[in-house]
Amino acid sequence: MSQPTIEILPLKMGFLRAASEPLHVLVRLVAPAQPTELTATPRAPLDLAIVIDRSGSMNGQPLKAAIESAVRIVQGLRADDRISIVTFDTEIDVVQALSVVTDRAELERRLRSIVSGGSTALFAGWEEGVKQLAPFVKKERIARVILLSDGQANHGLLDESEIFSHVTKAAGAGITTSTIGLGHGFNESLMVGMAKAGEGASNFGQTADDLDEAFEEQFAILSHAFLRQVKVSVQGGSDVQVRLVGEILEEGLTRSRKLGTLPWGSALAAVVEVKIGPNAKADSIFAVNFQALTKEGEVVKFGPQVLGLPEVDLAAFSILPADVNVAAAVSEAVIAEKLEAIEARARAGDIKAAKALLDEILTRTDLTAWAKQKVEYLRQLLEDDAVMFLKESRYGRTRMSRSIKAQLMSNYSASADDLLDSLQGSKEASYVAKKTADGRNSRRQAPGTPPPTNPGATGTPTPPTPPQA
Repeated sequence: MSQPTIEILPLKMGFLRAASEPLHVLVRLVAPAQPTELTATPRAPLDLAIVIDRSGSMNGQPLKAAIESAVRIVQGLRADDRISIVTFDTEIDVVQALSVVTDRAELERRLRSIVSGGSTALFAGWEEGVKQLAPFVKKERIARVILLSDGQANHGLLDESEIFSHVTKAAGAGITTSTIGLGHGFNESLMVGMAKAGEGASNFGQTADDLDEAFEEQFAILSHAFLRQVKVSVQGGSDVQVRLVGEILEEGLTRSRKLGTLPWGSALAAVVEVKIGPNAKADSIFAVNFQALTKEGEVVKFGPQVLGLPEVDLAAFSILPADVNVAAAVSEAVIAEKLEAIEARARAGDIKAAKALLDEILTRTDLTAWAKQKVEYLRQLLEDDAVMFLKESRYGRTRMSRSIKAQLMSNYSASADDLLDSLQGSKEASYVAKKTADGRNSRRQAPGTPPPTNPGATGTPTPPTPPQA
């Protein structure tokens, strides 16, 4: 197989021994450009299980958005794609077993006839989606469960860690999981956790219009996958402490992290914090390793690659230039950690402290333009709607701490032009767009404004058609 490249990019090309401030380094796994013969080949066909929560808590706009999103996916399917539709409340119903859609109008009619009622057997609904796909998993096809729900599970298996374990097992067998959070009070912990365990995407919104970009992102990444289940790990050298920045886990220092799927011509990245002791060796500060699965399910490993830097004195270090791209990545990863702590304050009801911490972030001089806009939006949202603040913060910091960068493919999606405009000449674009309001469609709604009461008022959007290559 073609080989990816490991990049280790220090913020500064030198280090101070036993410095009070840590050194920050960006590590990246860079995929090669897609071979010409693959670029000219249509993407792998899709096997999708659309799992729709029809429980009582989904009544009204959330269920309407789920159904409309499913309809748009059906409209965008290719002739060799297959789809299954599963609905659940207390009971599980298979609206359509996995098959090619021969009568789209009839399937749309059945989708629009779904009504809400009952409790939420979320795990059982997801499990039925997996069962629809399991007998047909093949390396030449893409199998994914897409769960649309408010995540308010109250029937059947409820323990989140057990649910995540099942989702991880399914991903290992070739069936990945993405989640779409719907409604005002959806359970972001469960929905984000399932997507992370399932190697999929986690998004949320209030209307089908809001979710268009989420599906465009998913189909673009699925269609250009080079490696999946990418995991990064770092190990400090003698008298060196290292950790990955951006997510705080209960067990303390995080030295490994799942990064997800790596598309062709793109890079997965993580920020490393390094504390260098007095006895550290300059030529072996830390090592980075990556592990992943190929399309065929083979485990592959890359590394170790070791960072060595020249030791300098304080005067020399103070004038060393900082890499602006690394600085931006470091700033956003650090802010992602701070947002996690702020969420904990807000969830505990200490809104005053949460606001103060957001104000503190806004005084930082290293904020990227997007991060500043995002934090300002969160600060106002915390004033207006603390429940939705928790959602926007959780999804926003995920995009801060991990991103999939790539040159845009000409057939990426309808959002390619918008992304290129927003990057203003940057050499890289992103499969995962950075939006001020993660739960809003950036092409149809200005951040900070409420969604229209009539989603159709913005016009009929283009269905989120899976890319053709």
